[in-house]
Amino acid sequence: MTIESASATPKASKIDKAANGLAEQADRKISDLAHRAEHAAKRAEGALHDGVEALRSHTRTYVDTAARSLDGARNEVADKVRERPMTGLLAAAGIGLLLGMLIGRRR
Repeated sequence: MTIESASATPKASKIDKAANGLAEQADRKISDLAHRAEHAAKRAEGALHDGVEALRSHTRTYVDTAARSLDGARNEVADKVRERPMTGLLAAAGIGLLLGMLIGRRR
C-alpha cells in the first residue's frame, strides 16, 4: 500500500460517512414534508367537503322555494282558466301564435 492510498482510505471513509449522514437527513426531511403535505391535503379535503355541504344545503332551500312558487303560480293559472275558460283559451292561442312567429323567423 502506498502512502497516498493509505491516506485516501480514511478520507474516503469520512466522505462516505458524511454522504450517508446527508442522505439520512434528506430522507428525514422528505418524510417530514410528505407528512405535512398529507396533513394539508386532508385539511383541504375537509374544507372542500364542508363547502360542498353548505352549497348543497343552500341549493336545496332555493329549489324548495322555487318549487313552491311554481306550484302556486300553476294553481293560480289553473283557477283563472277554470273561472274563464274562453279567456284562457285565447291567451294560450295568442302565446302560441307569438312563439310560432318567433321560432319561424329564426329559421
